[in-house]
Amino acid sequence: MKFFKSSQIHEIDKYTIENEPITSLNLMERAAKAVFERITSLAYASRKFCVIIGPGNNGGDGLVIARLLLTNEYEVDVYVCRFTKSMSQDCSQNLNRLKKLNKNIVHEGSKSEEIIIPEKAIIIDAIFGSGLSRETSGEFAKVISKINNSGNNVISIDTPSGLFGEDNSNNNGAIVQANITYALQFPSISMMFAENSKFFGEIVVVPIGLSKEAIKSIHSNYYITDKEFVKANLKKRNRFDHKGNFGHLLLVAGSYGKAGAAVLAAKAALKTGAGLITAHLPTKLVDIMQISVPEVMISIDNNDKYCSNIENVFKYDAVGIGPGLDTKNISKDLLINILKTSNKPAVIDADALNILAEIKDFLNIINPDTILTPHPKEFERLFGKFDNSWKKIEFMQKISIEKSIIIVLKAGITTISLPDGRVFFNTSGNPGMATGGSGDVLTGIIASLVTQGYSSEIAAILGVYFHSKAGDIAKLKLGEMTLSASSIIENLAKTFLEFEIEAKFL
Repeated sequence: MKFFKSSQIHEIDKYTIENEPITSLNLMERAAKAVFERITSLAYASRKFCVIIGPGNNGGDGLVIARLLLTNEYEVDVYVCRFTKSMSQDCSQNLNRLKKLNKNIVHEGSKSEEIIIPEKAIIIDAIFGSGLSRETSGEFAKVISKINNSGNNVISIDTPSGLFGEDNSNNNGAIVQANITYALQFPSISMMFAENSKFFGEIVVVPIGLSKEAIKSIHSNYYITDKEFVKANLKKRNRFDHKGNFGHLLLVAGSYGKAGAAVLAAKAALKTGAGLITAHLPTKLVDIMQISVPEVMISIDNNDKYCSNIENVFKYDAVGIGPGLDTKNISKDLLINILKTSNKPAVIDADALNILAEIKDFLNIINPDTILTPHPKEFERLFGKFDNSWKKIEFMQKISIEKSIIIVLKAGITTISLPDGRVFFNTSGNPGMATGGSGDVLTGIIASLVTQGYSSEIAAILGVYFHSKAGDIAKLKLGEMTLSASSIIENLAKTFLEFEIEAKFL
């Protein structure tokens, strides 16, 4: 799913109004009705609501929702923040319309003290919404503080009031802390960042019928990976394909005491469809791999405990390196040798990333199409600290473009930056996947897809998607507490079955 910066959403709104055609007032009505239907379907929804209105079109949305609640026999109190002289035309019209129905429920306050929040009422935040570019202060900040301290359930319309659409690094204003945010057509980019999760709560994207033509034509670098994208990019296997058609993966992983990382990566690569897999291992790990994953071939290192040297790297279609590798100097030399002698795409993870972090100007020895898969701490070792996620994303874009590499930043929402400047956010997955070995599984999945001929970009996007979906299936069976890396592998099959087409014989 393509989504946009706040300024671009305004363009899409404007295009929809001009070309559907539809009045801005009727578009507001349509959006508010869609949100109203979802609010009243909530399991915990009471019959009592407190709608807090700002002076702009987000306030207009809230007023329409209040009117719909009123006409459907809900108890509603509406508080209008009259802290400025201006009010948008659509907001003003909807305010007058609501007053004609029942002026007694409308309370207009020129000071924050006049905004009274009833006990046990669900608060609907319609103060600012998206597009805000100046931090909240004064009376508005006091109202937001009052909302946050009320103890009531809070629903934000479009975006929590006070939260900027992208960069909140210098946002010191008050921000509503919502339980649920109903994002109109698109989430804001700032909703992809962990540090903002305390503000938006659960995100529900509500389609409001904005112009498909405008959405398609307006350029954006930001996407959320969805099922349609995966379906469009997943290759179909032909009846007469053989294992040679699906590539030969070299997996360089494991050290004494860390055999499990190599086994997990190998199993994941196998379950993702690589034609052949060779695992390069220290001598002491050979028996473990042969017993655990008999389908995998072995390349045996001269060293008992660590990977130290390998020949003929060029004969493989892709390389996955890092899980359980350790960071000894001999492994460092091995990694540098592979990067210098192989022009095949590589997936670099775990200890291989930690080795790179010790090499000055390491980006100069990485080949184009390389995929780096750091978790936040590994990312910090490689590139340093960042004040917030937006700055980090901008940096990732810059590096991916300059070096033609793919960066997969693993987190609650995994972010993937591509050499063409696009950024994909993966919103599936769950906290149960935050467990040892989960990253090794992802390395195996992505490396397997690259081996099969997928571009590094598509392999990274699809690999993260299948990994997280398998984790979600595992959660349904096991819950989050008992979910393990092995259970992700065990549920990969179900994620692929959803996309496979039954073979038909002529």
